[in-house]
Amino acid sequence: MRTLPPLNALIAFEAVARNQSVAKAGEELGISQSAVSHRLRLLEEYLAEPLLIKVGRQLQLSEAGRSYFSEVERILNELSHITRQVKGEGVAQLRLTAYSSFALKRLIPLLPSFRARNPEIDLRLQMITEEPVLSSATGDLFICFADSAPGYVSHLLHKERLVAVCSPSFYQEIDQNNWRQELPQFPLLSCDLDEDAQQPGGDWAVWSKGLGISLPSNQGFHSFSHQVLALEAAATGQGIALVSDFIVEKDIREGSLVDLPVSSVYTGYDFYLCYKQARSRDQGLRAVADWLIETAASPLEV
Repeated sequence: MRTLPPLNALIAFEAVARNQSVAKAGEELGISQSAVSHRLRLLEEYLAEPLLIKVGRQLQLSEAGRSYFSEVERILNELSHITRQVKGEGVAQLRLTAYSSFALKRLIPLLPSFRARNPEIDLRLQMITEEPVLSSATGDLFICFADSAPGYVSHLLHKERLVAVCSPSFYQEIDQNNWRQELPQFPLLSCDLDEDAQQPGGDWAVWSKGLGISLPSNQGFHSFSHQVLALEAAATGQGIALVSDFIVEKDIREGSLVDLPVSSVYTGYDFYLCYKQARSRDQGLRAVADWLIETAASPLEV
């Protein structure tokens, strides 16, 4: 004989844990917050274990709650997927077109969490190197620099900023009190800001001007065609690189790269999510859009 918890209570728990909010869970399930709380208490009484604890004004999973949620979410996702197959609904296939650096460094690390939450959606990433033509023939959702297009909805995801980084060992060679004066003495790794750049160092010109720092007119640079290449050179101790903040945030947090103790500089490039207005009620597309908007507002954690 199976030992099963109250299923409505189980669904309420999964929704609260995933949304980290009783209110959002209630909206998703179409019930009141008090009804959600009642179901949570029912489940905790059934299990004789606290699943959620309040820390300040926020709800957090207890140790038992974390392990239980992990399995409950997986089982419910699998059940949803199987149910859609039996109903003949199949798997929704959506194409997300994004710039290569944004796709590699921001989106791919987050894909497992998206797929765990939305197993019924087959999300295909498509990389581009220049501004895409918005068309259903080439994609369903686009991450691009355009903030508007006829018939399309746009959401600002990120304002790109340049951050100066180097390896921890290289950082030890820099006098942290006089780094502005010493900067021209070190190898500066430069990446073209656009395909039409004729001279190396355009990124350093933007960065230094934004911070009021003067570089010599004859300053030399080691040039790369892509930030990912400059980043790899910096990681191996070859100099100081300027890279987009979203590319390097995880490396800085984990200590594999160090950022110079100075503010980042806005490049003038903004990343927007765009999709057709006519498809705004498409559930699969909305799931992808909500995920992108949610993750864009949070630090990258995997």
